[in-house]
Amino acid sequence: MPEDVKTAPGNAGGQRRRRRRRNGRGPVPGNTPAPGQVSNATSVPVPAAPARRGHKRPLADPRIGVGCIVLRGEEILLVRERGRWSLPKGGLEAGELVQEGARRETYEETGLVVELRDLAFIVEFQAQTWGHHLQFFYTGREVGGTLAPRDPDRDVQEARFVPIRQLREFIRFRPRLVALETWLRERRPRHFVFNLDKEPAMLRKRRRVGVGAVGPDLAEEPTDEADL
Repeated sequence: MPEDVKTAPGNAGGQRRRRRRRNGRGPVPGNTPAPGQVSNATSVPVPAAPARRGHKRPLADPRIGVGCIVLRGEEILLVRERGRWSLPKGGLEAGELVQEGARRETYEETGLVVELRDLAFIVEFQAQTWGHHLQFFYTGREVGGTLAPRDPDRDVQEARFVPIRQLREFIRFRPRLVALETWLRERRPRHFVFNLDKEPAMLRKRRRVGVGAVGPDLAEEPTDEADL
């Protein structure tokens, strides 16, 4: 270091920290994404570890879910599956295209034949308990069928249209509720991401709807992946 350049005693560490932040190697305040939003951090991604010669790195394997939003005026189609209310949705089967799966699941769980329109939203969430899930929801228009579940597994007890203003009395799973309420306001597709190890998965409280008396009740965690 040239002799005419002075460094204040005890300040070298602070200079190094500022230099690291300018170089994008340290955390930048304010860059933490809000729940359900994509991170805009500009730090350089860390490359994956190299694979051994002759071996490919294993790819991620999220559980793919597909579903549909069907509206009748100010009402929305919901299903009660294993005692919990949700949008019509289910797992994508092997060899099935995403849109084909969304139509099939809607018919099985509601009895309605729908024509898919646009992608409404994508919900992605992960938790150590449940793993990694990626779910696609489309808007749909009724073109046939009769409102009555045809679920071959008989997990769906009921399908009905409910007032949109009462959504929070039915849907308790936060990732899906946040995505749906946002779409109902904006009517444009978005991708929502949730880390359920760091934020709550369920609403704090709910009302019993459809079965028994109506009243406050503490939300329970899902006990099966089908509840997601």
